[in-house]
Amino acid sequence: MQTKRFLFGLPIFCAALIFSTAWGQSSGSVNQAFQVARQAVNPDIQTKVVSVYGVGTPSMIEKWYIIFYDSSVPSHGRAVLVQNNQIVKTYPANGGMTYSADLTFDPSRLTSEGPALSAAQGYAAKHDITYDSVTALLKQAGTNRPFRWKIGLLSNHNVKGYVMVNAVDDTVAAYVSPNSSHKSSDSEGVGGFANDVKNTFLGIGGDLEEFFTGERTVDK
Repeated sequence: MQTKRFLFGLPIFCAALIFSTAWGQSSGSVNQAFQVARQAVNPDIQTKVVSVYGVGTPSMIEKWYIIFYDSSVPSHGRAVLVQNNQIVKTYPANGGMTYSADLTFDPSRLTSEGPALSAAQGYAAKHDITYDSVTALLKQAGTNRPFRWKIGLLSNHNVKGYVMVNAVDDTVAAYVSPNSSHKSSDSEGVGGFANDVKNTFLGIGGDLEEFFTGERTVDK
């Protein structure tokens, strides 16, 4: 009888093991992408990340654009595109800005995007926001600013809004409308947040243009 019970439970155990293994492989893809991307840059700048930017579905990022601080190029930024754990492209991020050494962060601070995506899903469901794709941006907005994921919610390529998620505890810090004209918050203490977004992130159109082409024109 014990043998039969063991054989009956074996498929369930195997399925659970496969599921947990698959989750382990897919979770934290930003860390995996960084490990791949760092191979494309010199060792002296591998710990100087300016920003990471992902594009994908509501539950999974499919492409990562990682920018390292590189003073040898005019913009001081070198971008590496990683997809399926492979380097697709590396190029100077020749957009309309110069990256600051003061705003780089050590990759050890990278947090899994999974909880941030889940937090954004929860916020969207609570506030009846429908979307079919996302962008995920993590960068140091200022030397004394909170370290946050900026999750962009898109429907048919149109931005529905941005959910800001604290990278430390995965809580929603604020929601910003597509035009950044107003904000709402699940917590206090985010005064001036709309201005931070406007001054720091400059809009998703410019971000996409810069990452894909190395140039920025739409929001100059």
